[in-house]
Amino acid sequence: MANHILPQDHLLAKKYKLGVPTRKFRFDFSHSFSSRDLILFAELTVVAILGLCCFTCGFILTISATITYHLSTAWLWILAMLAVPAIAGWIMYRHGNQRLLALNVFGTIASLLPVFLGSYLVMMHATPPDPAAYIFGGLFLCITGFIATVVALYFMPLSRSIMICTDGCLFIDKLQRRRIIRWEQIISIRSDKGCARIVCSNGSSLKLRSSWANSTAVQHIICGKAFRSLFARARSAYYSGEPVLFGRFTVNWEGIDNGQQLFHWEQLRACAYVDSGIALISVDDTCLDVSYLSQVSDASVFVELVKYILISRQKQAFPESSNSRRHLETTLTTFSRPIS
Repeated sequence: MANHILPQDHLLAKKYKLGVPTRKFRFDFSHSFSSRDLILFAELTVVAILGLCCFTCGFILTISATITYHLSTAWLWILAMLAVPAIAGWIMYRHGNQRLLALNVFGTIASLLPVFLGSYLVMMHATPPDPAAYIFGGLFLCITGFIATVVALYFMPLSRSIMICTDGCLFIDKLQRRRIIRWEQIISIRSDKGCARIVCSNGSSLKLRSSWANSTAVQHIICGKAFRSLFARARSAYYSGEPVLFGRFTVNWEGIDNGQQLFHWEQLRACAYVDSGIALISVDDTCLDVSYLSQVSDASVFVELVKYILISRQKQAFPESSNSRRHLETTLTTFSRPIS
């Protein structure tokens, strides 16, 4: 259920210019904090503490070895080695390739760990031992402790929350980091496996996992808030002749393309929801195509846009029947009025 709006929530909404807060939801992994969650919380807390201790020991070892043995020149080679993946990651980030950026970070960390560990073992077995081994050993401890701490905090069953306002929403994760999403910035709402992804125009995205409590309710509210702008954007793109992408389907001036076949507007009668999917119905009341909701981005916008186009084309094809129907409705309304 939605929580009560507190006075500090109004201050946050005013600070980020989100309008007036209307509802606030908390995301939990379960509706009740069971003993299993308590055990998981304790285990992950221990892992996080051990990771922080490992990171601290590695940091102290690295700094003390650098100062004691005057190894400041060794950092030039280490920084030069880290510069290549850092520059590549910065270029990917500037181009908006989030997946390539994540792959670059993962590959860099996965390659540095064996390099640092191998350098430490080789240098320590040398006669005499190379003092630079302490730097590589300390860096290995720092990276290992950092990974353990981040993983423990990520899977820790802490609470998340989202505040719905008139002009946008404010998402606060378990580490109390805040993310601001305005309704006009939302360009797509995609349903993936086990989660719903909200994609914004600035390249950022927000995941709402189905395992979180209140996730479905928040998803419906955000869809309702963003529907008007998404539908208006899709309608204007259609009338300007641009193809409108909805995941597996593409709506254009000729019809609906599913990537393998083009269904002309003359073949279509309706677009309706079926069990966990969307179906295209022909004029002969046969099913032309069925797609899962996870394969269609902005499913509600897609269905309403198809209905709008079909009705508009029907009115253009039969203008006389629509005018006569409107005249009949006006006549019936006039005769149904009481005589004064």
